[in-house]
Amino acid sequence: MPSAFDFPGGVHPPERKQRSNQVALIDAALPSRVTLPLQQHSGQPATPCVSQGDGVKVGSVIAKREGMISSNVHASISGVVAEVSATHISIDGDGRDEWFRLPPLAWQQAEPQALLARLNESGIVGLGGAGFPTHIKARVVEQHAIHTLVINAAECEPYITADDLTLRHYSNEVLEGAQIIARLCGAAQIIIGIEDNKPDAIAALKQALSNGQPIAVELTVIPTRYPSGGEHQLIKKLLDLNVPSGGLPADVGVLCHNPGTLLAVLHAVRDGQPLVSRVVTLTGEAIAQPGNRWVRLGTSVKELLEQAGLNHPGLNPAALNQVIQGGPMMGSPLRTLDTPVTKLTNCLIAATIAELPPGPPESPCIRCGECESVCPVALLPQQLHWYARAQDDAQLERYHLSDCIECGACSYVCPSHIALVDDYRDAKHRLRQQHIETTKAEHAKHRFEFRQARIAREEAEKQARKEARQAQSRRTPSSSASASSGETDLRGLRIAHAAAKASVRKAEKNLARVAQQDPKQPLDDLETQLATAKENLNAAELQLTQAQQQSPPNPAPSKESP
Repeated sequence: MPSAFDFPGGVHPPERKQRSNQVALIDAALPSRVTLPLQQHSGQPATPCVSQGDGVKVGSVIAKREGMISSNVHASISGVVAEVSATHISIDGDGRDEWFRLPPLAWQQAEPQALLARLNESGIVGLGGAGFPTHIKARVVEQHAIHTLVINAAECEPYITADDLTLRHYSNEVLEGAQIIARLCGAAQIIIGIEDNKPDAIAALKQALSNGQPIAVELTVIPTRYPSGGEHQLIKKLLDLNVPSGGLPADVGVLCHNPGTLLAVLHAVRDGQPLVSRVVTLTGEAIAQPGNRWVRLGTSVKELLEQAGLNHPGLNPAALNQVIQGGPMMGSPLRTLDTPVTKLTNCLIAATIAELPPGPPESPCIRCGECESVCPVALLPQQLHWYARAQDDAQLERYHLSDCIECGACSYVCPSHIALVDDYRDAKHRLRQQHIETTKAEHAKHRFEFRQARIAREEAEKQARKEARQAQSRRTPSSSASASSGETDLRGLRIAHAAAKASVRKAEKNLARVAQQDPKQPLDDLETQLATAKENLNAAELQLTQAQQQSPPNPAPSKESP
């Protein structure tokens, strides 16, 4: 095994994983009704493609991706579409659980484009939390050379054990899914990073690795510390590589995926099964039967927790204080239990007030520096706190607020009980809105300038055609002059076509980068810029094709008779 390096900071909160990792992974009961949000991923919401009253099977596409950064949504039960709205689609089940699957692919022989298309069709997104579309992430090789695929099995946040149980039951399948992604991105090696508090998963991985793998796989067991599961922190820990400020793992030749995503990749490719269910950790002291379950997307959180004993006779119903989606450090409390399970739901904590009590009232900062000592990104949380509350945006950018991963380590150790992460989120939201307005203004300016240039070009072309007709009426141009003019026009059109292709590539790269760096940022304007660039490319291709068809072929060189 390779030696582990280290990242700064980190904390050791109570793990509290034992309540959910002591029982086997099971299937949750099939829901009678599901509600599937159209926004279960980074980027644009999907667009409905079914109507009320339509019959569907498990795996039927009910909403198609919209724009570049988006993802399909599939029916998770068979039945009848009960409601279609601007935000979600509801399906009433028929209890038959009839499936629609895509044809299986032999990934070892399949072309990369076929594999990418399958990931796109299957609606797979990152199941670790961000929800970035997997087929877009797999295309990173178009812009970056990838040498290592990291399987992020650290699962460092307290309570959550979904990846742990996934690896115990499906180690071979996760490794096969990793082979598919490694083949797509051209990685020469695969490294598994897992914390040492998962002995059963580690044993299952060692057993699976004993069978050999086409692409070399290394298993690295690292000490348990939060947040070692952050992409940048795990890459530092495993490879001693520093992802640049504002950058992505691909900038240092690395791609990261969690076990759940890789398992979904295999199911989509090998079995033709779209993403319609996921493993969810159900835990907390307010339920009687904690554990991990395969849950159909769209299942009501209330229904799911009741299956786990939320209203068990042996428990006090009033004991439930809050339900947190995600972990206690980075998750968010649910406002209502009628919320559906989505692709991003990895854990539900039904907590009592004694288990997760509210924090004491905030006190003034005493400048102890504890927050700085635990920051895994080596930021200065104390200064960021002051500048955030003062709305000093210049200083926030100077102190790299955008690099904050919102892990909550600073808030966890603060003796003054200041909700530091809340300050950073508010500041990021404000800066994000400012950036959106700036982008809109720049895009409007770009569209105006493009329109003016197009009008000027069309006017010039019109004038040129008029002058050509006048010249034609006066004289017949020599064939050599005509050929020279045609060659000049073709050369200019080829240059314009190449520039249009470069603009499309640049717009795609910019869109993918922004979506990965900041999944919360609206991408409407960037999607519009990409669409405009593609329109320009189509126009350039049409003009070039027409010019090539109209241009006379080059005369063959004459041969002298012997």
